Amino acid sequence: MGLNVGNRVAGTWGRSERFCVIGLALVASGLPSAEAAAATPAGAEVRYGEHIRPILSDRCFKCHGPDAATRQAELRLDAFDVVTADRGGYAVVVPGDAESSELWRRINATHADDIMPPPHSAKKPLSDDEKRLVRRWIEAGAEYEPHWAYVTPQRPPLPDVRNADRVRTPIDRFILARLDAHGIDPAPDASAETVIRRLFLDVTGLPPTPDEIDRFLEDDDADAYERWVDRLLTEEPYRSRFAEHWATSWLDAARYGDTSGIHMDNGRQIWLWRDWVLAAFRDNLPYDRFVVEQIAGDLLPDATVEQKIASGFNRNHVTTDEVGAISAEYLVEYAVDRVSTTSSVFLGLTAGCARCHDHKFDPISQEEFYELTAFFNSVDEPGLYSQTADANRAYEPFLEVPTPEQQETLHTLDTRIESLEAEMATVPPEEVEERDAYLRALRTQSGVRWTLPEVVEATSSDERVTLEPQDDGSLLATGPMPDQENYVVRLRTPESALRLVLIEALPTPGAGPGAGRASHGNAVISRLAVETRAAGSDAPWQPITMRWAWSDHNQLDRDFEATNLIRRDDTLGWAADGNQFAGQRLLCLLAEEPFGFEAGTELRLTFEFRSPFFKHSLGRVRLRLGTISEDGLAMLPATLGRWRVAGHFPVANRGAAFATEHGPELLTSIAAPVAFGADGKAFRFDATLVDERVVRLPGGVGSNYVARTIFTPTARLMKVSLGSDDGYRLFVNGVEIAKEEVDRGAAPDQSVATVPLRAGMNSLVMKIVNTGGPSGYYFRVVRDERAPLTPGLVSGLVPPEILGTGQAKELAAVYRRLVSPAYRKAETALAEAQAARADLQKLVPRTMVMKDLQTPRDTYVLIRGQYDHPDTTRPVTANVPAVLGRLADDVPKNRLGLAQWMMTPDNPLVARVAANRMWQLVFGTGLVRTSDDFGFQGEWPSHPELLDWLAVELRERDWDTQHLLRMILTSSVYRQQSRVRGDVAEADPDNRLLAWFPRQRLSAEQIRDQALYASGLLRERLGGPSVKPYQPAGLWREVAMPNSNTRTFQRGDEDELWRRSLYTYWKRASPPPSLQTFDAPTREACVVRRPITNTPLQALVLWNDEQFVEAARMLATRTLDDAPDDDTRLVRMFRRCTGRTPEPAELTLLRAGLAEFRTRYSAAPDDAEGLLAVGVAPRPEDVPPPELAAWTVLASSILSLHESITRD
Repeated sequence: MGLNVGNRVAGTWGRSERFCVIGLALVASGLPSAEAAAATPAGAEVRYGEHIRPILSDRCFKCHGPDAATRQAELRLDAFDVVTADRGGYAVVVPGDAESSELWRRINATHADDIMPPPHSAKKPLSDDEKRLVRRWIEAGAEYEPHWAYVTPQRPPLPDVRNADRVRTPIDRFILARLDAHGIDPAPDASAETVIRRLFLDVTGLPPTPDEIDRFLEDDDADAYERWVDRLLTEEPYRSRFAEHWATSWLDAARYGDTSGIHMDNGRQIWLWRDWVLAAFRDNLPYDRFVVEQIAGDLLPDATVEQKIASGFNRNHVTTDEVGAISAEYLVEYAVDRVSTTSSVFLGLTAGCARCHDHKFDPISQEEFYELTAFFNSVDEPGLYSQTADANRAYEPFLEVPTPEQQETLHTLDTRIESLEAEMATVPPEEVEERDAYLRALRTQSGVRWTLPEVVEATSSDERVTLEPQDDGSLLATGPMPDQENYVVRLRTPESALRLVLIEALPTPGAGPGAGRASHGNAVISRLAVETRAAGSDAPWQPITMRWAWSDHNQLDRDFEATNLIRRDDTLGWAADGNQFAGQRLLCLLAEEPFGFEAGTELRLTFEFRSPFFKHSLGRVRLRLGTISEDGLAMLPATLGRWRVAGHFPVANRGAAFATEHGPELLTSIAAPVAFGADGKAFRFDATLVDERVVRLPGGVGSNYVARTIFTPTARLMKVSLGSDDGYRLFVNGVEIAKEEVDRGAAPDQSVATVPLRAGMNSLVMKIVNTGGPSGYYFRVVRDERAPLTPGLVSGLVPPEILGTGQAKELAAVYRRLVSPAYRKAETALAEAQAARADLQKLVPRTMVMKDLQTPRDTYVLIRGQYDHPDTTRPVTANVPAVLGRLADDVPKNRLGLAQWMMTPDNPLVARVAANRMWQLVFGTGLVRTSDDFGFQGEWPSHPELLDWLAVELRERDWDTQHLLRMILTSSVYRQQSRVRGDVAEADPDNRLLAWFPRQRLSAEQIRDQALYASGLLRERLGGPSVKPYQPAGLWREVAMPNSNTRTFQRGDEDELWRRSLYTYWKRASPPPSLQTFDAPTREACVVRRPITNTPLQALVLWNDEQFVEAARMLATRTLDDAPDDDTRLVRMFRRCTGRTPEPAELTLLRAGLAEFRTRYSAAPDDAEGLLAVGVAPRPEDVPPPELAAWTVLASSILSLHESITRD
């Protein structure tokens, strides 16, 4: 190049051009890969990817890497053409000439303005070893190479090795070759007892029994070990145990949980996806199907139920139900989570780092991140889910998956329901006769008799309107329709002792189908006055006070009840609702006292049509008068006015909410405009307040009031069924008649009250007291079977010939529902069948699945990753990062296309990541230590050629994961001793060369499962819903919102207590405490590598947790039954827990410990009883408590041994 840098002076680039590495928050200093690079032997080849890139990525890429937004000095140290370019007489790197390279000068500078990384970056300077590596690389030509993980793996040749006798599988050649390069001999095989225990724990997650160990030790065949490997993978019960053990790590990666995780952390149902994972591992589902069905099972052609269930992988993320949360925001969060999880689990990429900007280290732009997001941005789901009391709810979209038995029962019930509905839809002739006879008897019993009075005069207050008498006794309004008017109708009848006024609002011939003159058929009587005097008299008209009113139809969207016409404080009146429902209407009024005169009676009815709705007069009306007996009055039903609500009335102290009164309690007239409380709250009509359904009310500590008016013809008692959230107080006419101070969620039929009603108008007020969270109530009138009439049967008291077609059908339908013996029998049977079906339906498993919208959502790059800042100038479509190769044109641009692309032979990552994860699960650490990051910040593989060989083997063997696992398990590197070799450990402290087998503590689930298995408590059954074993009381309540449906922990029954740990109910806000103590994650996010800690709490769990104390007791009980003498028992117990026979010195210690414990508990029998009372498992009657307690403590000690909880 001939570039002269000798005349450069400090600071010439200026601050804007420095290799600025400020605030590398994303990278921990001293990254293992950088340290490993620096430790390269002096004679070894220096490679950019293995040695130099880790150093540059750790120290430099934040300001001189792929992210253009934060790049300083227009310099990319990850691009050869940039670092070697002429920058005005110098280059950052001059291949072959370190002294002429600005990079070399800067990393060796001492002045604060020149040195890289700069002092203010908080990054340590390069070590001498790292500097030497950089120099050697530059002088060797500064060759760049593509990042190894982004190059499609090719099968490397098997290397020759010195210790060929140690080669059992091709894997051994790669391990031995690395050991040979460092002059290290392989470790010898571990003992047979150690290897078989290791194998059982790695494959099934459970230890071998002493009998299984003996069978292996006694088998002299050369392939005895290999046959055990095959048996564990393919035979029951081992293959199911294998599935349960290996599925656990997949649940971590998929962030599986039984609760939503945010705000309420409510329960949700998706365990069927877990069952699918179990079946996939048990049946050795090829990995390509395992991936495709989880990412896009719902999009496969003719997708099966199982494939749709598999798609639940991307529904495992946390969701919110926080009132006030923004749905659009969480839709973005869900999509981003899916991108991050999918890229981490399947691709080993930290794609989520490109949400707000281009990736700081990897070649993933922000635009490419949102192209990935587009695959997951069109799920048919809400961003904000509703809150329910059902902890077994499956959040939409979901799938119902009945078991075969449930499916058969549902079919039987559906057939029964269909048959009963067909029976009920047919009206047999005998029922018609029974109905007519019943209605005739009803009219006779009631003493109701109707007369059609003579119309003396009928006028409108608008003289342009004429009310013309018709042949059928009705009056027809003709002429123009004024905005408002009054009708005055005078009637004459020879009858006396009248009590009833019947108004028939009839459709107008030639006009609309409704009873009103308005164009849409509606009419509103705003006020009605009824007056009387003797016929032929000029005496003043006497007003008639009405006690009760009824209509066969009321308009529901407003408070237009018939009873409004008899209230002095009403301003609305009654509406015929003709615009919504065609046909005639019946309106009946009951006078407070009988009226009429012996010589004949005149009535004057004044109809006022003066509502805010203009032109709403009746078009045609007919009037009848009637009598009724006292028995008939008792037969008439109460008429209930519409509900009104007042509130919310908050209180500061939830304990005072029930007793604090705000004024409505004493109310006797609900419609009166009375204001209550400091804020002047008054009752208001709310059409959503209805009977026989739980109604939600404003939440918070305090009270809401609902109220209604009830009119009854006679004094009576009315039974009501109530529900409330939380407590309630019930008042009638200002007097409290029932109350219940409870904490509960509102549900139907929680309480029953008897309401005393006086004749005429009554005011009912219900105070709903809330102690926190949502509020609500439920109200239902309980029908008195002894009372013959309901509101629907009142029309049976009118002459049958005046009923319209619709009214007659409705009366017949009400008769069938309430009276007809055959129909009610069929209805009861139908209700029972429907209830049985509903009960069974509640038990039908549901599971959350993926389902895309018909029309995909638009996806844009989000400025700084914020949901409400889309860059509408940068729309994106679904695609994959260019560094991995874009989607082909013929591939669908949806999740199915993404999944298919992942499994193509050219994909460089998927097979490597899968093989590495399998290696990690067996050896504790992957060939790539950073199994969640194969990018630039990830660690260079310890055995790159082996990783590529395994990846190609997996792919070319039709993605048979058990084939690969068998190859690992039968290798020599797997079977070697775990003793740390001091001669090697100093040079390779992390055992990355695998000069010995890496001893590992068992996982949290294995530790618990081993205790249950060794004790004989373990209940084995593959799959099923989550269970709730022992845990300390109150944990859930401490972290739960007051109305969370997972606030209260309810321990499961005995079988639930002793199932394998992966079935434990996973509340994300409070994961199973004993498992979390042993490093189980919260499952709030994807985890592909669990940390391993060593804390005093772990010992306390093993000693004191109820589960482990009970297991120790049952292990002691089992051991006492195993053999007649102490030594045999001690050996048997020790072998169950450790897999080996105790040494003589160990057996001596065990005998001494047992003797000490016997002495201890013989002297303190109460202590023995207290110990043995832990847990619900039964204890033997024939073993003295001190003896069983002594063996229990000894069992606990052995279960807690380091050797017991470690895989050697």
